[in-house]
Amino acid sequence: MPALSPPQFRVPIIECHRPAASCRPRHTPPAARFGQYVRPAMNGSAATEWRPDPLLTIDDVAAWLGKPKNTLYAWHSRGKGPRAIRVGNTLRYRRSEVERWLDDHTDAER
Repeated sequence: MPALSPPQFRVPIIECHRPAASCRPRHTPPAARFGQYVRPAMNGSAATEWRPDPLLTIDDVAAWLGKPKNTLYAWHSRGKGPRAIRVGNTLRYRRSEVERWLDDHTDAER
C-alpha cells in the first residue's frame, strides 16, 4: 500500500486593486517594505509557525501612508485613522488594521 502524503495547501493569490507599480504582496513584512533590517527569529523556528500580527510604530505607519507623524497623532485623538494600540506612552498599529482601514477608505471602482 502506498504511503499517504500530507495534504497540499495553496495560498490563494489576491488580486490588487492598485496600479501595478504600487502593488505589493500583502504578506510582505512591514520592515521589508521600508527597507529596515529584519532580525532573525531567536528560536530559529520554521516559517509555518503562527506568529501574531506585527505591531508597527508610528514612524512605520507614517512612512507607509506618506503622512507626518503629527497627522497620525491628530487622527488618533479625534478617533479617525487606523485603530491604534497604546503601549506604555507610545502608539502601535497592527498591520492588518492599517490595511483594513486603507481598504475601507479606498474609492470604489469607476
